Amino acid sequence: MTEWQRSFFFKGKELGYNRIRYNNPTERCVEIPLAFDFLANLQKRDRILEVGNVLSYYENTLSDSVGIFRRKIVDKFEQDLGVDNEDLMDLLSTEKYDAILSISTVEHIGQSVEPSGSYGERTEKRDLEAPLKAIAKIYDLLDVEGKAFITVPFGTLTDGDWQIQFSGQYLSLLTKYGIPKEAISSHFLKLIDRHPVWEKAQMMWTEADGLEVSDAEYNYPLPYANAIAALELTKLSNDFRFNLNVEPTPLFYHRPHDTRRQWEEYKVQLHQTQAELEQSQAQLHQAQVELEQSQAQGNQTQVELEQSQAQLHQAQVELEQYQSQLHQTQREFEESQAELAKSESRLQRTQTEFEQSQSQLHQTQREFEQSQSQLQRTQTEFEQSQSQLHQTQREFEQSQSQLHQTQREFEQSQSQLHQTQREFEQSQSQLHQTQGDLSTNKSVLHKTTRELKQSQSLLYQTQEELEQSQAQLHQTEIALQQSQTQLYEIQREWEQSQIQLRQTEEEMERSRLQQAIADRKNEPLEIQYPVLVCEAWYAYQNGDLLKMRESLQESLKCTQLSRTETVNNWLESFSNFGSEKGQQLDTYSLTNSEEWKQLMRQVLAAKPMSLASGKGKGSS
Repeated sequence: MTEWQRSFFFKGKELGYNRIRYNNPTERCVEIPLAFDFLANLQKRDRILEVGNVLSYYENTLSDSVGIFRRKIVDKFEQDLGVDNEDLMDLLSTEKYDAILSISTVEHIGQSVEPSGSYGERTEKRDLEAPLKAIAKIYDLLDVEGKAFITVPFGTLTDGDWQIQFSGQYLSLLTKYGIPKEAISSHFLKLIDRHPVWEKAQMMWTEADGLEVSDAEYNYPLPYANAIAALELTKLSNDFRFNLNVEPTPLFYHRPHDTRRQWEEYKVQLHQTQAELEQSQAQLHQAQVELEQSQAQGNQTQVELEQSQAQLHQAQVELEQYQSQLHQTQREFEESQAELAKSESRLQRTQTEFEQSQSQLHQTQREFEQSQSQLQRTQTEFEQSQSQLHQTQREFEQSQSQLHQTQREFEQSQSQLHQTQREFEQSQSQLHQTQGDLSTNKSVLHKTTRELKQSQSLLYQTQEELEQSQAQLHQTEIALQQSQTQLYEIQREWEQSQIQLRQTEEEMERSRLQQAIADRKNEPLEIQYPVLVCEAWYAYQNGDLLKMRESLQESLKCTQLSRTETVNNWLESFSNFGSEKGQQLDTYSLTNSEEWKQLMRQVLAAKPMSLASGKGKGSS
């Protein structure tokens, strides 16, 4: 658990944290004590200028003890009693001041509107070096031996849109605006911890050197500035010539941590979206190809279906024709049956008449036999009775007459019998013809039935072909799904191959690097330095932080740069290597690793070595 202190040390002097509860759980808890301590120790305080209205919120009774009531306050945006709404850059250079102080203000000059909209330039035109020009203006407004005290957020050079966080490299540009290097004194404070509850206003700051806070981020890991720079300027002479016509220096400005994190998330989302889009496009293309194939197969199937339907329709038409012929044949058969029934009826009548004729014939024959019997009796009677001859003659003549009559009737009966037989034969002939027609109709009916069965068989065959086409279509869909699955597997194998290829390339690069190190052991140390830094970068990429620390530590022996310049060069080199690989260097993660901290302690503890001594050691 953190033990909160009521004071902190700055330049060996103990100062109390600001306890006035106004915007206090920020860097104000140390900036306000530093500002009042600066004013309290001024030798000359007749003409004091404050750039940015800050101290008026904290003065109260403390102002009486240090006697700083009388001062000029300029603030371009904040309207308050005793505040001049003037632009610092518009102040006349002829008016000089004994002391000028500015608390967390110059970093906003020339930048965009503050997020809440309270202040800032409402224009899209920004000057990234405007804060440096503001400091040069402050130096210009100082009288000889006058002093200025300026605080700014410090760490990684960051373009926060509404402010610039200073870095050591950015501060070094002050000299190009004419401020002598010996006129500038820089000190740094680092935020260690703060109470999670805002109202507590409890914070812990400690003094640090520029190297320790070179990687500090604004608003991360703790809110607001995590490190500040306290700049003290001393006007050495009146030889200073204020000149802003200086070309800007191309520097790399980081974006704020939150913005970078959002960008990383956006990049990940964009990469994921692009990958999904490419995959969707590939799938869409494949689906289009398969759809075209399916459409072609569907068209072919549809053509076959239409042909089958045409054949089915033709078969139906033929079936209807066969059915019509069958109905007609059935009607003709029914008519033939009706005629046959009529013929059978006539035949039955003829047979009845024939039977009646035969019955009459039998009757006539019996009568003839009776007549012969009577003739015999008559002859017998003639022989017996000659007397009765005439009578018998007459009776005989009568019998003869009757016999002739009977014979005529018999002949007529015989003629009728022959006529009946001829009619019977004609009826038999008609019956045979009717039976032949019936057989023909039965044959036609059988043939029609056989053709109907063939048509039904063709219809069933067409239906089976249609079902087979549908089964083939379903099988094609299954094959399409299998092809999509195979494509997904191929893509995944390709991605794995790409990963293995990148790993192989990195291993080859490390091998070439190790060979280069081995080959250059006898070369000058300034040539070995970038190779060692590159080797450290690859070790960092592979998670081997111990190897990275050893390589960087070894590179210290091969450079004439100062420790601060060397560390800055390491970070810039790592950032450049990452940019070449399309990666963003996570400075916070790197500098907060235990190996980096050990390396920094070793760097701070190590004595600078001349390149000559390094060469001698390397050659021995």
